[in-house]
Amino acid sequence: MNGSSCISVMPTAFKFGANSSAALSLRLRSRNLSSKGAASLMRMQRLLIAAALLLVAVSIYAAFSFKLFQASERVRTITVILKSNDMNSSFWQTVRAGAEAAAKETGANVSIVGPLQEQNTGSQIQLLEEAVKQKPQAIVIAPSNDRKLLPALDKAHQAGIKLVAMDSPVELDHYQPVLVSNNHVEAGMKAGAEAANENGGRPVVSIISDTPASPVSAAREKGILSAIADYPDSYYDTYYAGGTEDGAYEAVKILMGKNTNVNTVITLNETTALGAAKALKELGKTESTRLIGFDSSIYQIQLMEEGTMDALIVEKPFNMGYLAVKTAVKMIDGERAGITLIDPQVVTRDNMYNPENQKLLFPLTGN
Repeated sequence: MNGSSCISVMPTAFKFGANSSAALSLRLRSRNLSSKGAASLMRMQRLLIAAALLLVAVSIYAAFSFKLFQASERVRTITVILKSNDMNSSFWQTVRAGAEAAAKETGANVSIVGPLQEQNTGSQIQLLEEAVKQKPQAIVIAPSNDRKLLPALDKAHQAGIKLVAMDSPVELDHYQPVLVSNNHVEAGMKAGAEAANENGGRPVVSIISDTPASPVSAAREKGILSAIADYPDSYYDTYYAGGTEDGAYEAVKILMGKNTNVNTVITLNETTALGAAKALKELGKTESTRLIGFDSSIYQIQLMEEGTMDALIVEKPFNMGYLAVKTAVKMIDGERAGITLIDPQVVTRDNMYNPENQKLLFPLTGN
């Protein structure tokens, strides 16, 4: 009996153990499956996060690249054509410095060219035609006083190039370029007023100009005559020196030889000022005759320091070059641009050493 009891117990124990092992195995498999599912879920989450991060990175890169593309599209190309690119011309080199400052400030791609001599219209036409072939978005030009330039300007306009006239206006048949210039009429009025002031309200003025065709000189002469119109017998004559120092020298010698009552000679540019000063010094007339000029070359400043020249009407070539390029940039960007006239300053021997006037006389030195 004891033996059979032992035999009958064993299968029961065996069955219990088998069921327990199966359950345990099932639980282990369930756990393994759960672990694998969790791992799979975690991998999926990681992949989704990585994909999202990649999408963000791609979006940022695309936006940045688009901005770079837009920036490259916004590069503005401008050609500046001066009346003279002579390194010895302080006026036009100062204009150039102003244009370069505006280019640096705006990021515009600015090319600056010009003939060696100011009266070389043929060279300026050639430079303009070459610029049109290069197709800049804008051309800034200080036009020569010759109508031969007009057809080339008209070609630039027809090519869709924005045009800015600098220093003197120009009119095409159906279009007038935007003007950025010193206020030449106002400058002339200040010269006339200074002549009256230097002579106690009794000016007798003779004008030394370059050519009758110069719109700048014509505007200055107009201002002078307007300023002295109310003084009796205040105007003697205008002499044309042909744009040369020798021509101005001869004109003043002829003028002084007529024994007139002229007490003031007003020269309308640097060249005529130098020729007139030479004649007045040779004739010993620097004390009795006032000499007033325009612009502010180093030679004119020296004449004022030594007492030969009494006053300079200082226009602002740096401002003109700077504002002309800024105007071109505005036009390229689709903004409206109007006429810009820059007022001049009277500088005399008495006030030439004032800090503000020193900046006008020496704009490139950083004074």
